[in-house]
Parts: sequence; C-alpha cells; structure tokens
Amino acid sequence: MSQSTLTREAPSGSAQARPGLDVRELAGRAARQGGLIVVILAMVIGFGIAKPFFLDGNNLMNVLLQAAVVGILALGQTYVLLTGGIDLSIGSTVAVTAVCAGLLSQEVAAPVAILGAIAIGACCGLINGLLITVTKITPFIVTLGTMSVYAGLALIIAGGQAVYGIPVAFEDALAGGIAGIPIPVVLFVVLTVVSGLVLKYTLFGEYLVAIGGNSEVARLAGIRVGKHTATAYVVAGAAAGLCGAILTARLGAADPTLGADLLLTAIAATVMGGTKLEGGHGSMAGAAFGAILIATLTAGLTSLNVQAFYQQVAVGAAIILALLVDQLARRRRA
Repeated sequence: MSQSTLTREAPSGSAQARPGLDVRELAGRAARQGGLIVVILAMVIGFGIAKPFFLDGNNLMNVLLQAAVVGILALGQTYVLLTGGIDLSIGSTVAVTAVCAGLLSQEVAAPVAILGAIAIGACCGLINGLLITVTKITPFIVTLGTMSVYAGLALIIAGGQAVYGIPVAFEDALAGGIAGIPIPVVLFVVLTVVSGLVLKYTLFGEYLVAIGGNSEVARLAGIRVGKHTATAYVVAGAAAGLCGAILTARLGAADPTLGADLLLTAIAATVMGGTKLEGGHGSMAGAAFGAILIATLTAGLTSLNVQAFYQQVAVGAAIILALLVDQLARRRRA
C-alpha cells in the first residue's frame, strides 16, 4: 500500500488522493518548516542584538539542550496525534519514569536503569493504547484519567519526596557530552531523523497517517487499526520514559512532580510544527523546530530578565499566533 493510494487530507473521506495533492502537501510542509526556521533565526538575531552573550556558542547549545526534552516528547506525541488521538499523560509518565530511573540507578548499571525507564514508559503507553482501542473510550478521557493515575504512582513510588543519591555514572550517561555536544541534544537529533524516516518510508508511518485520515477506510483497507494505534501510544510512552531518565540525570535527583509543565509545551511544539490535532497529517521535523522555537523564545526572554509569568503570556501568545497563521495558510491552500 503506497502513500499515493492513501490520502492524508482528502475532504471526501475516500482513500484515494486527488492528483497533485502530495505535491501541494509537501510544498506546504516545506513552507511551514521554512517559516519556523526563519522565525527561530529572527529571534536568535534579535535577542543577540539586545544581549550579545545570547549568541555565544555555549548559550545556543544550552537553548538546544532545553529544547531536547520537549522535542523528544513532541516526537512521541506526533505519533499519537497522527492517529487522531492525544496523550495527556506524558507529563505524568515522565514523573513515574524519572522516579523509577532514580531508584534503578542505585541498584543496577546505568544502561540498564535507562532501558528500564524507557520500558516502564512504554508500559504506561501500552496501558493507554489498550484502554483506548479495547474500550473505545475517547483518548482525551482515557489519558486524562491515566495522567492522574501516573502522577499518583510517581508520588507513591517515591514516598512523596525526591529521590537523591543518583550515581555519577548514570548522570554521565545522559547528562554528559559527545565531542562537546550534550548527549540529550545528540539523542534529540538522532530521534528526529529516525522518526522522520519512519513516518515517510515505513508502512507503520503510512498506516498511522491513514488511520488519522479515516480510521474506517483504513480498517476496510486491511490495516489493523487497534494494533497500530496502541503502538503509537507505546512509542509516546517510551519517549516520555527516555525524557524522565534524562531529567533525572541532569538534575541529579528524581522529583515525583517532574513533567507537569511539559505536557502543553510538547503538544504546542507538535502542533506548531504542522501536526493536525484531528490526525492524518504530521511532521517530525516540524515538531523538532517547534520545540526549538519555544526554547529559544523562553531563553531569550530570560536573558532580557523578563519575569516568569510574563514569559508564560508571551509563549502562549506565540503559540496562538502560530496556530492562527497555520490555519489561515491551510484555508488559503484549500
């Protein structure tokens, strides 16, 4: 089954795409990502003029480091949004896996602890996926419930307090660097490339797009909708597990309240990158650039000594503006 036979945005609901639709879609996607890059460069130059130290290589690398965790979460969320679903529990999954990573790091080798955190995150995603596909309950409701469950589990496992005593080996494994580049940034770049290839060149990526475009048509075409939908949530959970381990390594402690502020930012980065909330259309590169844009804006405002509550207003306004521009662009192309 090729992408030419499965539509991403066919208004008729048919699985047959209109002639030239893929070309227009690719052009629109390139323009959207190009726009994000232009905005990011403009912000970097603007903040650099206002505060020259902002253009320092170490500072720019710190911006990428801040974007890495949100970006990895956004990549995982993109898989879910492609199916027309949403995962509101990723922030709480980060908290659970961070605590588990912290406790495991004290008992086993760092690589095992990291894999354990990823596996636990994948299990959380699997629970979400099974509840959604088996019970047919709306993803919003299911993941809203599991968000509370996982947040409570994080507190229970940690005994209501942060886990300290993280071994240096664990910290170095995820908070160190490779040739001067922080490991989270390396992971972010690698996962962005891999996810983009998965979406573009594999049947799994094609099936997710088809499911989000029209799940009934996808089912009639022989796609195992439940299986692939659940797998998308597993991937999102695994991404959250990796982020939990990264945050534990960077902070040198595992806070059971971690991740509460990451959910909306990750979803915003994904949507700003061109992924439709109703499913059937998405971009991994766009999600990555969306995360970088938000991190750049936050870092720039911090460099200007803008207070945190004003930063929240500015970031929220930027997200709304980006979505409005994207919506107008979609209507114009239509």
